[in-house]
Amino acid sequence: MLLSYDTLGPNSAEPLVFLHGLGAGKIKTTAILPDLENLHLIAPDMPGHGDSMAFDPETFSFDFFADQVITLMDHLGIEGCYLGGLSMGSGITLNIALRYPDRLKKLILLRPSWLDSKCPAHLKLVADAGEMVQNDLESLPEFQTLLATNELVAKSITAVYQRPDNSVLSRMWNSRPFSSIEDLKTVTAPALVMSCPRDDLHPESVASAIAKTLPNSQLVSLPARYHEPEAYQKSLNQHINQFLNS
Repeated sequence: MLLSYDTLGPNSAEPLVFLHGLGAGKIKTTAILPDLENLHLIAPDMPGHGDSMAFDPETFSFDFFADQVITLMDHLGIEGCYLGGLSMGSGITLNIALRYPDRLKKLILLRPSWLDSKCPAHLKLVADAGEMVQNDLESLPEFQTLLATNELVAKSITAVYQRPDNSVLSRMWNSRPFSSIEDLKTVTAPALVMSCPRDDLHPESVASAIAKTLPNSQLVSLPARYHEPEAYQKSLNQHINQFLNS
């Protein structure tokens, strides 16, 4: 079974495989990266997302998702490429960097949300959304607190109820991309790590910890994703273009 995927940009350009976040899909990837230069964007739907729903949920983990990306690269004849991802996609990217280091040239880690522990506390409401109906989730004190302090982020969680199956949310929350953050010291590929403020689901401290551990990385702060979406997208595309075309 092969991941469903979309592409943007000429086939002759350098490939960039970019992986979406938990509960999202390839449509979100192509929507936020419309202005890449000299790149062939490959945007997969990860298992349990979008048009890749036929995978067995019992297999879902960062290792399994990473293996599916490698299978897609093999299918496309891509020996090595630029590789990146958002949130969960960042975790998959780091998993590949550790387990398949020869398959990537540069890393892009956008708003990473996992370190080396399962069940990160800041994603508990997302995992809860995979187990509850919307009314029950919205009645939780934790959700009401988030709604009061950061309404746009809270509403992004309830958007998952438009999905046909939310079991992947709790399953991936119970996985981790690597066993120790110290392992990242072995990743020598250049890495661009990007965070943004006012993002309860993707703490800046996670991006900072990863950037400090990777030996060849740069850390960039983007405009707030949920509060300045146009400025965020413009800055994101500019930083990726500069990083990959330099």
